[in-house]
Amino acid sequence: MFTKEALQVIEQSISEQGILASSEKKDNYARVWSRDAMMTGITGILIKNPMIIDGLEKSVKTLADHQAENGQIPSNVYGNKVSYGTLVGRTDATIWWIIGACEYIKYTQDQEVKQSLKPKIDKAFSCLKTWEFNQRGLLYSPLGGNWADEYVTSGYVLYDNVLRYWALKNAAEVYRDDERNAQAEQLKHLIEINFRKNNSADARYHGAAYKKADEKPYLWASLNANGYDERFDLAGNALAVFLGFDLNMEDFTQFLKMLNTEFGHWMLPVFYPVIFPDDADWNLLENNYSYEFKNRPYHFHNGGSWPIYLGWLCLGLRKRGYDQIPEKILSQYEQLLQEKSPSFREYYSTDQLLPSGTDRLCFSASGYLLMKA
Repeated sequence: MFTKEALQVIEQSISEQGILASSEKKDNYARVWSRDAMMTGITGILIKNPMIIDGLEKSVKTLADHQAENGQIPSNVYGNKVSYGTLVGRTDATIWWIIGACEYIKYTQDQEVKQSLKPKIDKAFSCLKTWEFNQRGLLYSPLGGNWADEYVTSGYVLYDNVLRYWALKNAAEVYRDDERNAQAEQLKHLIEINFRKNNSADARYHGAAYKKADEKPYLWASLNANGYDERFDLAGNALAVFLGFDLNMEDFTQFLKMLNTEFGHWMLPVFYPVIFPDDADWNLLENNYSYEFKNRPYHFHNGGSWPIYLGWLCLGLRKRGYDQIPEKILSQYEQLLQEKSPSFREYYSTDQLLPSGTDRLCFSASGYLLMKA
């Protein structure tokens, strides 16, 4: 219904340097962001759109040209201005770049790009290895260290570690690397035994915290030295479902239906439950922002609904044979686009379903295309 409009949003955001987060000149969105450009580019591959795939190639090369000495890939690039993160660095920027570069190579079979990027991909993996800090296998992210840069998760974050698994699997396939493939499978095992209750006899990262954690129908959001954050992280779980992680899908889909009942719609929150001013974690939210405070209850990362991650959720559920919920999510989003005009805003508030954040966002246009893919 809105495929043409979604494609226009993306195509108008493609510059000589690559895919901008948005064509809107607001805050810092008119830049080549690693995570935004890679997700949009991968969407272009899924729908076989040559213009978006060309934008992906430009994005991969632009970001690679500004790789830091330690192997870190920039969070974003604009002209000659390069950012690796403002308040803290962004762990997921480096991982998404590896994933996107490998997806591009797999799709195009471009041998020249494959060989020229190999040293940079190796260097990026070396950087990620140092971010374990304890050499035990899971990646450690600081507070605000990934896409949810104004939220409260930190430590061994589900989302970042699931992404690292995907990066390892992709690079192992592209470069026929058995060692990386083994690392990927070991990381997947670590995630599966540490982020949900299970009967594995293997030692846990934090045995005392693991015993105290409550069983949930999803993978926990993060693990830190002070215990587990048992919140629902939609992005991390959506990617885990898409990538085939071991999860009780019946329980998981029942949980999604419970969220639908609680909120009264299918624009599900990206983190749940919502944090309110009287809650203990509010102090982690109220000062963590660069431009303005956005994390009011039901907004932005604090319970807002992001079409990009609903898109990944739909793709993952369909891949696992669950078509009913994706149809309902797509129908809900199309209804909102029809009512509010298809401007592809950044997110929706989950209390009133108000379109909020930056307009004409490639993230949201890509989310719609992923829902339909």
